[in-house]
Amino acid sequence: MTDEARAKGAVVDDVFWDPHASPRSVWALVATYPVLVLGIYRRSEALLALTGVSVVLNLLLATPPETDAPWATRVVRGEQVWLDRGIGSEPGTLGVLGVGAVAQLYTFRAALDQRPVRTALGTVASMALMLVFFARMVGLYDAHGDPKNPM
Repeated sequence: MTDEARAKGAVVDDVFWDPHASPRSVWALVATYPVLVLGIYRRSEALLALTGVSVVLNLLLATPPETDAPWATRVVRGEQVWLDRGIGSEPGTLGVLGVGAVAQLYTFRAALDQRPVRTALGTVASMALMLVFFARMVGLYDAHGDPKNPM
């Protein structure tokens, strides 16, 4: 890796990964998903705008965590490890993401069609699959360590 590539990676870490690794940032972004779905269901421009603004503000205002001990922080650090190792490096992870993507598309379609039970079930399924992915990322981080200082 060249010095230029390392410098670009450090900027991405400083601007995106480190602030996003804050547990407050992670859980705030998780909480926006049901609001997004509700905005789609109600066809509410205000809720959709609120969701977009909250995501942008979260990314701009989040501060890096003090340690990597919180579970949510290890989720983000695990994502970094996963991306550094290659998205095909962890068997099953792409499958979880694929099923999660299908669940999200189902949820969005149900919300657009204003089907309350399907929307609610899809939202729960999507969030459950997100937590499965999160758990996989924590396991990856715990097994392989800090993406900034590989073992």
